[in-house]
Amino acid sequence: MTEDPRAMIAAHDGVFTTRQLLDVGVSADRIRHRVATGEWVRVARGVFRVGDRTVDDRMRMRLAVLRAGPDAALASSAAAWWHGIVPQVPASPMVVAPHGRHGSPVDGARIWHRNVDRRDLTEVDGLAVTALELTVLDASVESGVKVMDSALLTKKVTVAALDVVQRRNAGRRGSPRARAMLEAMSSGARSEAERITATLLRGSGLTGWSANTPACGYVLDFAFMASKIAIEIDGMAFHSDAVAFQRDRTRQNDLVANGWTVLRFTWQDVTARPAWVLAQVRTALRRKSVA
Repeated sequence: MTEDPRAMIAAHDGVFTTRQLLDVGVSADRIRHRVATGEWVRVARGVFRVGDRTVDDRMRMRLAVLRAGPDAALASSAAAWWHGIVPQVPASPMVVAPHGRHGSPVDGARIWHRNVDRRDLTEVDGLAVTALELTVLDASVESGVKVMDSALLTKKVTVAALDVVQRRNAGRRGSPRARAMLEAMSSGARSEAERITATLLRGSGLTGWSANTPACGYVLDFAFMASKIAIEIDGMAFHSDAVAFQRDRTRQNDLVANGWTVLRFTWQDVTARPAWVLAQVRTALRRKSVA
């Protein structure tokens, strides 16, 4: 039985193609008539949207993929939003399209010409997107390690599955960064972040700090004892639990109650924005010096 065109259009958020219309029994003459009356809007060759609906985020994602040409797919942070693993929709969606295949120019979208293994592509709500593991890897490079950490914490992906897909896509742009994040996830990242922080502090010109310093019954990752400023390095949420979370909060409250200022940084902080980390430390030292 032929599908109701209205149901097909609704299921695709009001964005559809000539092929989809023909598949549900809409003739070429009928398509031309609907466009002529303004009921449908021709966006690109073979791509349409309904005319009585403001273009929303879901429509924008579909239009970006369909306009990019055959075999294109939503990717990176846009795909992560489509999969439901991040809450923020990017202003400029990333679309992957095979080398040598060029569709219409897509205003407001970024086209990444790249051949993606069929195993790393899927369809969600009738739209071609990169599969979950590749999406997590690419979105983490674009939007930060929190994407990977959250996906692992909620068990949407596993480290082992991410590793397989990372190896299969090792030559792509951003691959070294994704690999570093994945290795950090495997270890919890805390020890590596501590090593990087020590290197930052040594090269900063700041003095008076020490590592693994006893204070208030705890061993602080880094401390400026004279100023009573503690620097604590957080591991990944993926490697944490409720007991560890409570222990860290109790530790911080005890330090604050004893006059300490506690600065907390993550692996993402010390690797992606080291200058900001040092600026935070300098600001805390300056405030303590005038207190």
